[in-house]
Order: sequence, then structure tokens, then C-alpha cells
Amino acid sequence: MATVDGSDDILSNKDSDLYCESCLNDGQKQIVECFCVECNEYMCQLCLNAHRKLRVLKTHHVKLGKEMPRKKPIKKVQFPAENNCHVHTDSKITSFCQSHQILCCDQCVILGHKVCTDVKAIGNYSQEFLDSEDYKTSFDKLKSLQSAYIAKKKEASMNLEEVDLYYHNAMGKFKAELDKIKIADIRTLKAVVSTYDCVLGQLSSWFESIETYKNNKQENELAILVLRSKRDVDAIEDTVQKLCNDASFVRYGVVPDRTSLFRLVKASFLAETITLKVESDKNTCSLAGIALLRVNLILIADYNNSSLKLFNTSSYTHVANVKFQYKPWQMSVTEHGEAYVTLHSQPKILHLKSPATDLTAFREIDVDGNCFSVECFNKTLKVQCLNPAKIIEVDEDGKQIRVISNDLRKETTENGEQFVTNPHWSTQDPATGSMYVSCNAKHSITEIKSDGNVKLLVKSDKLKSPFGLCMDTDGSILVCSYNSKDVFRVRTNGDIQSVLPQPLDFNLRAVALDKRTKKMYVGGDSDTIHVFQI
Repeated sequence: MATVDGSDDILSNKDSDLYCESCLNDGQKQIVECFCVECNEYMCQLCLNAHRKLRVLKTHHVKLGKEMPRKKPIKKVQFPAENNCHVHTDSKITSFCQSHQILCCDQCVILGHKVCTDVKAIGNYSQEFLDSEDYKTSFDKLKSLQSAYIAKKKEASMNLEEVDLYYHNAMGKFKAELDKIKIADIRTLKAVVSTYDCVLGQLSSWFESIETYKNNKQENELAILVLRSKRDVDAIEDTVQKLCNDASFVRYGVVPDRTSLFRLVKASFLAETITLKVESDKNTCSLAGIALLRVNLILIADYNNSSLKLFNTSSYTHVANVKFQYKPWQMSVTEHGEAYVTLHSQPKILHLKSPATDLTAFREIDVDGNCFSVECFNKTLKVQCLNPAKIIEVDEDGKQIRVISNDLRKETTENGEQFVTNPHWSTQDPATGSMYVSCNAKHSITEIKSDGNVKLLVKSDKLKSPFGLCMDTDGSILVCSYNSKDVFRVRTNGDIQSVLPQPLDFNLRAVALDKRTKKMYVGGDSDTIHVFQI
């Protein structure tokens, strides 16, 4: 704090640095932002904010920036500043109006208290007031406030010192929990990688020996090696099954929570939502299909607005939008980024050569059937039609190559029960070419193999109108339940489990999975698409 004679040695350690006086008293050095003329005090921004909140100090003159004096001036006043009138700041207080309980200068008396009969000169009233109970009460209140605020300031200062402590403690605990997860995942995955390295090393050694024996025509040695490897392969597969059955890791994220600041949650959790509605849309969006074109770029088939939409998921921006005469339905994307889009119940498919850069460049492929879903496989298209519910294979120009299944409605279980009548969506196993179709009428998912064999995968009321579906890396299928407003995982053994933390507030139609990041995109009768980390 500066001394009364105006010296500012304590205020600064060099000519260019002035420190806030209030903060300096608390042992903290905060660079000043202003100077209050009436208080004759340097202040930082926080102290200035507090200064301005007090009504009694609002009329003080504050100098900012270059207007601030670099050396604290000696205060020169003819009478104490508190004797100034708050209304007429250049006038001295001369009177007290008992009716209004207010201090007045001569101008105040003339302008506002002419008719008041109990205006007394401050010299006559002061002794009367000092002998009164009112003075004692006012003085005691001031002392009480002073004591209370000293205690409050001390408490706030202690809290200020503890901010860093609690921050570091919280971050330490948070990091410790994350470290446990990380260490466990690394240990597990390193063991898996090491096992595969060992097995692959053995296989490589065998192949080298096989090649050597073949080249040298060592038939006896070759036969012995392969016969011995037949026995050893079973042991290898058993070892791999035991040690490498789980090569996953814990996916987690931090999400807002109503009862605390944040929660650390493990997948599945809602990672983000993306607004799909654009100015030209006249209806609520209804997603029939979602396709992942490349990292952070998704293609949306908006059935209600008869349009295809392109969105950047990293910047949450709408990239492009094209409207069509017919309603787009399901989409299939090739490994080269080309897209095929069915038009709801129409005998044609759209082929987009470069959907990631241009949605307007497409050609129509005529197909013999009312199309609903399409899958690309080995440069051919497998198309699911209705009326009848047939699956055909066509080339890139729509020319029919073969009929994979004449009519799925004729398929029945051993008990003669029909299990697929209304197939609208499909997905495909890229390894085998098997096509899986969902039937919302029979609550079923059916596998149609490349050779035309049809097999019921699952039929359950739990699915409650299965719509869009996609395949995960483990061979399980993620399927939207339209009526449950949920996404289920259907495993090859028929097991059904919910994927979402809780059902959504709209009916679901489409789902897509980024297999690299394990982000699942879910949409339906809504203007938003939900992205879950699973």
C-alpha cells in the first residue's frame, strides 16, 4: 500500500509495473488496470468490477490505460471527500433533511427540500445525532459489517488458495482412473499382439520349410512336416482362442451430468448430435439411409424431403443438398467411394460416381423390380425388391445376371411359419457376400447366401419392427427398432442386446457404423442425427 505522502515504492518493483493495492495487501501481485481519483488507489480489473458494484462508489472518477498517473499523486482536498454531496459532487454537505433522511448541500435544499420544515444545518444537527440511539445503532452496524466482511474476505482468500489444490487433486484422481484403464488395455493388447507374432512366426517357418522341401523334392520330409503341422494347428487355434478372444479396448468419454460437473462414462454414450434440416426442407427429416463416404463425411437419404444431403461431421456443416423426383431410400458405397441409391419402390437405382465432391453428377440404372435395398459385391449389385420379395443380381448397367431368390415370402420355418414378408432394408457381410434383410412385419432378420440359400437368423418381438441395419467387425448386426426407438445388436447365435444407453425420443430408421472409430450414426423421423461411441 502506498504511504500517505504519495510514495509508491511498495506499488511497483520497477517504473513500468504498477500493482493493485488491494491485492498487494493480500500478498498477491496483480497488474493494475485503472486508478480511482477519489480513492487515490490503483486497482486490477477484478477489484474495479467490485468497486463499480457499490452504489456509493459509482460516482467515482476512474482513469484507465494511458490516463492513469504513473506516480501516485498526493491527494489535495479542501475538505474530506466524504463531505461532498453525492448529487452535486463539487458542493459541500451543509444540511440534513429529517423527513427524507438525506444529507443535502445548499443546492439540494433549494431544488428539492424547499417545503420541508425539518431541514437542519449539519452543525446544529450533528451533536443531536451523536447523542441519539440512531447513531449508536448505525455505528454498531458499521462495526458489525466490518467484522463480518473481514471474516468473509479471509474465507474468500483461503478459498482462492484452495482453487489450485482442488483442481490438481481432481485432475490427479481423474488421471489415475484413466491410467488404470489405459494400463489394463495396453497389457491385454500387447499379449494379443505377442501371441499373434509367435503364431505367425511359426507359420512362416513352416511355409519356408514347405517351400524348401518342394524345391528339393524332399517328399518324405514334406509329408512329415504337413502331417505334424495338422496336429499342431489344433493346439495353435486353441491357444489363439484362449489368449486372443478379446482384442478390444475400453472406449470412454466425458459427458455432462445433472448432478455433477462431468461423468467419465464407458461406451456406449452419446458423443454428439448433428442438425440435418436445411432451409429448403418443407418437412421434418426422415432418414432412410446413412452412408459413410470417408472420414468426417456422411451421405444422408432424407425420405420425407426427397433429397440426398452431404454433411461434414467434424465441423457440423451442411456441404451439399440435392432434391429428386422420387424418394431416396437405402444406399451402398463401394471401396472406391462410389454410391448406389435406391428410390423407394421405383424400378431404378441412382449411381453417383463421386458423391463426396458432387451430388449432382449421377446416372439412373433401370432395374426389373420395385427396388428397396442395394448392396455392392464384386462389381455387381444385389437388389432387394418387393412384389414379389425377390433378390436379384445385376451388373453396373442394370442388366440382370441372375435371380438369387425368387420370393422370400415363400420361405418358412420347419413348423411352416412364414418369417419374411416385407423386407425393406439390408446389409452385407463383405467377407462372404451374404445379404441380411430385415422384415418389419415379422420382426425378423434373414440371411440370403450368395448361392441363394435362405436362413432365418432371428425372429423376435423384441426387435419391434426392425428397419435399417449394418454389420460390425465381429459379424454381429446392428439394427434399428422402429417402435422401440432403440438399436439392438443381434449376434450370430440369435442373442439380442440393446446398444443405446436409453431409447431415443423418435422412431429410428437408419444406422451406420464407422468401424475404425466405433462411432455409430443413428437417424430416423427427426431433424437430427445422433452419434454414439460404442
